[in-house]
Amino acid sequence: MAEPMPTPAQIEQRAEAAGTSKATMPLGRTWVLAMMAGLFIGLGAAFMVLVKSDASLGFAASSVLGGLCFSVGLFCVLTAGAELFTGNSLMVCGLLSRRYGWARLLRSWGLVWLGNLAGSLVLVGLLLVADFGSLNGGAVAQTAATIAATKAGLPLGTVFGRAVLCNLLVCVAVWMGFAATSVPGKLCCAVMPVMAFVACGFEHCVANMAFLPYGMACAGTWDWAGLLGNLAVSTLGNLAGGVVLVGCAYWLAYRDA
Repeated sequence: MAEPMPTPAQIEQRAEAAGTSKATMPLGRTWVLAMMAGLFIGLGAAFMVLVKSDASLGFAASSVLGGLCFSVGLFCVLTAGAELFTGNSLMVCGLLSRRYGWARLLRSWGLVWLGNLAGSLVLVGLLLVADFGSLNGGAVAQTAATIAATKAGLPLGTVFGRAVLCNLLVCVAVWMGFAATSVPGKLCCAVMPVMAFVACGFEHCVANMAFLPYGMACAGTWDWAGLLGNLAVSTLGNLAGGVVLVGCAYWLAYRDA
């Protein structure tokens, strides 16, 4: 018989338990799993770029299909197991319930962010070695370069707002993933929210760890100010969206349930 779906209050307890596991995880394991998450999200980003390089697709079709393809990254994170900085915003639930302190939380967040960056850069290197940009007659490289230039040129206030909205959706996907009791269930949790944030053009700091350097490498032009500014502000916006709009909100709703 299928396992019954947990109640929202039980999901909150699972989020706290997951946060405790992450906060007490050995540093070596955290690093490896964070690198895996960077690879997974970067592969989803590459899949999206491939789809968007098809000029025959209309704007809506390209955006929605690209978002669907990008969701493979979060699906791999939820199912295979990996440490994703944006999803780990939900560790705030365990902090608020005093399961661990700020030192463990910030250590985990910092190490996972750096591991996600390292995994993303490894993937960028592999994509360049594999000449991924040559697909579709070189249109993949041109699309990657355009995406990177667009992201690097966004006003920082716009980046922040889009990053808040992005991680609202990503963390809702991860939150629902705590309720999933099967692989198909985790797939359903990952697809719709991720497809929405990609189609809407929101900013995900881990995805941008791959989008920006790969696109700039394809273009042969490096906008370091735009790259670093985007990553810094999208990181802060992702934290604000995940911590406040999902983690704190659900903790306040169900802490006494």
